[in-house]
Amino acid sequence: TTGGGTATMTNEIFNLVKSIVGAGVLSLPAGIAAFANAPSAIIPATFLISVIGFFSAYGFSLIGRVCSYTGGTSYRDAWSKSVGDDSSWIPAATCTFKTCVAVLSYSMILADTIRALLLTAGFETTRTAALLGITGTTLLPLCLLKNLSSLAPFSLVGITGMFYTAVVMAIRYLGGAYKLGVPAVKKSKVAAIPAGKYLADVAANYQPKFGDLGASAALTPNVFI
Repeated sequence: TTGGGTATMTNEIFNLVKSIVGAGVLSLPAGIAAFANAPSAIIPATFLISVIGFFSAYGFSLIGRVCSYTGGTSYRDAWSKSVGDDSSWIPAATCTFKTCVAVLSYSMILADTIRALLLTAGFETTRTAALLGITGTTLLPLCLLKNLSSLAPFSLVGITGMFYTAVVMAIRYLGGAYKLGVPAVKKSKVAAIPAGKYLADVAANYQPKFGDLGASAALTPNVFI
């Protein structure tokens, strides 16, 4: 409760997990598909994610220790007390830039998701209109809240929904709903052809495409996407 905060540690955990996992569920598979189209790509992808996760965890742990040692209550305050006040604008500017990039990323996700949901319900709209609609009716009121701890129960609902989705996908996978029509031929250019139970319901530009770009594709420039 330092600084007058009202959220508990449990509230913060729910909100952070929902924020991180919610975006990762969509962005990580898309990131792998951006540089490869064969199953073996999961090997370098898992390694890269683990390395990034390690440095991220170490960085947050280091920030916590610095705040504990110096008594700082913010990035800028901790920097001022450990490095110097003259350059304390650096973490403040970095956090502002990072927040702007995060808002842009979430806006892209929301625009595509809301538009797809509306199209499913029979309402034709554009990405811009969908984004402006969800921003004005939902995001703006949430941003005006003075106490965000009330969002924790909804974050828990979101986490439950993601867990439920993962279970359903596992059941479908084990049941053969995502099976291939023609498997790939090893040591050849013959790629697998998808023919799952729900393939016909997926738009042509969203249907999976397989090839021979597997683990070795991690050495290509596309991996930086």
